[in-house]
Amino acid sequence: MNSFKIQLKTPRLLSLYQYGSGFWDTIVSLGITDEISDWDKKRIRLLNGISTIAVLALTIYCLIFLDPAHRIPFWLSFQGLIAYLFFLFLTYKRKYNVACHFFNIYNVLSYSFMAISQGSGYASEYILVPSSIASMLLFREKKIIFGYFILNAFFFALCKYSFTVMKPVLLMPNGENLYTPNHILMFIILFLVVYYFKSENTRQENLLGTRNLILADEKHKSESLLLNILPKETAEELKKTGTAKTKNFKSVTIMFTDFKNFTNATEKISPEKLVKEIHEYFSFFDAVMDKYHIEKIKTIGDSYMCAGGIPEENNSHPEDVVRAALEIQQFMQDQKKEKESHNEMFFELRLGVHTGPVIAGIVGTKKFAYDIWGDTVNIASRMESSGEVGRVNISASTYELIKDKIDCEYRGKITAKNKGEIEMYFVNEYNSRENNCN
Repeated sequence: MNSFKIQLKTPRLLSLYQYGSGFWDTIVSLGITDEISDWDKKRIRLLNGISTIAVLALTIYCLIFLDPAHRIPFWLSFQGLIAYLFFLFLTYKRKYNVACHFFNIYNVLSYSFMAISQGSGYASEYILVPSSIASMLLFREKKIIFGYFILNAFFFALCKYSFTVMKPVLLMPNGENLYTPNHILMFIILFLVVYYFKSENTRQENLLGTRNLILADEKHKSESLLLNILPKETAEELKKTGTAKTKNFKSVTIMFTDFKNFTNATEKISPEKLVKEIHEYFSFFDAVMDKYHIEKIKTIGDSYMCAGGIPEENNSHPEDVVRAALEIQQFMQDQKKEKESHNEMFFELRLGVHTGPVIAGIVGTKKFAYDIWGDTVNIASRMESSGEVGRVNISASTYELIKDKIDCEYRGKITAKNKGEIEMYFVNEYNSRENNCN
């Protein structure tokens, strides 16, 4: 039976608590809009909270002192009630600074007057203590905060001094009954100030935690984007020092690709479709680079450039790049067959590979890009331009490094622009036979 009563009452208590909590949030948020700063929001919540507590306390005082015998305490309580309601009205009208100044000045003058006129028996002067603390939370300017602290301290000392040199002039019947309520009011205000500190600290911690998560997510995105542009080693060096030193590599295998009659194709299809087509091809090339651990260097128009053996040196880069080249050409052949079956335009590809030393790194201060330099790059480009559509054209230096694993055919010495005659080979297929290249 008792448990039944508890279950019956609990929803009512919960509903009452929710109503009271909602009412309190409405009151302390009076005059607050999204346009004002977080600082203004915090200090207005504090001012509204203290004013609301004071209004409730002074309303009770007015009800207690309705008896004509307590005319003086009634009017003192009533004027305080009007004053704190006025502060709430000012915040409602968004007169934030005016409300804060009036609040501090009124507290100093009002409670000092009550303390001096009524004597030490009512403890009114002690309300100046939380009043001086509240001023620190209502203003940013150090001069204003210090000024109100001095003002509160001065009037507190004046009240204490007045108790020794003059008698109270506003003695009230049963006035000693105000001693405890005044202390309770002081502790309520102190509690509200401390609670404000704690709640704001918690709110700031939660806000900071949220912002840290956002920053961590943005940092992850930025680092992912950076690693998508630069090799990891270079990106880390760039983050730490702001620059990245160039590095010599003794052996790197470079591949160039270029679409046949790309310029003519641009005249036959729309730019949007052309870009879409190139995007699909280059996306496949990127996937092949990942598969064989090859570093994509850049694209220039319809030309694709990559290199094996950088930024981490290895011995398998000639074979890796050639196998990637074979896979790319096979993909191009498959695409050609599919598009021909649908009577669609297709692209064909020339592809060249060369192995040699290079210098790698980034230069400049804007729009960083990882690049490689050296005669090896020029020769690799000539391998592409001197090749044939659908074939993988390699230099003699690359051939010497893969001839035991990959079937090749000797083309002879081919004249390359600005390079004279260069020995070149076509790659036929990957196999496990040794010395199978002629």
